[in-house]
Amino acid sequence: MILSAISRNGFLLAAFAIICTAAVATVNQLTKPVIAQQEQMALIKTINQLIPEDAYDNEIFASCFEISDDQLLGKGQTQQVFVAKKGNKPVALMLETSTFKGYAGEIKLAIGIFEDGKVAGVRVIRHTETPGLGDKIQTNKSEWIYSFNDKDYQVAQDARWEVKKNGGDIDAFTGATITPRAVTHAVKDALIYFAKHKQQLFNQVANCGDL
Repeated sequence: MILSAISRNGFLLAAFAIICTAAVATVNQLTKPVIAQQEQMALIKTINQLIPEDAYDNEIFASCFEISDDQLLGKGQTQQVFVAKKGNKPVALMLETSTFKGYAGEIKLAIGIFEDGKVAGVRVIRHTETPGLGDKIQTNKSEWIYSFNDKDYQVAQDARWEVKKNGGDIDAFTGATITPRAVTHAVKDALIYFAKHKQQLFNQVANCGDL
């Protein structure tokens, strides 16, 4: 009798687990296209914040390709690049990069770079920095991220790509140096990568799959 009850309960638990797993899998499959669409819309919005829509005439989202560089773009990370062209001539690109030198894990950035090497703009895609301190890298928390606009990188002026506490030109936050320093270095490294691979970047064939 007891064994029969245990067996029955075990069967019910197994059946419940199977049903729950199937339900989760079904929900995941149903929501995946919606999530992908939302991510695409957010990415397009970011691109258009960094590179003015009237500056290019190509289908910029379809120009996506993937790159990686452990030294300059985030160790072990695959990043996406989107190229803006007008009349088939390169105008700018948006390049993703990551840094793990912040206070609380990865900081992923989108960096717009004009064809001449100047920064079109920088935006934070995601981060886990401390609320009230490190989160000032977000545009809805402060205007600090705009300080990179129109800057470029010159080897002779490398020391200027530091926070002021370390002798550079970039302001830090009150009570927080690690986060702005990490972002500053990430932007600088992205500009170095751009300078080294400029021609390749503007002539790369799209390879981002369904994007």
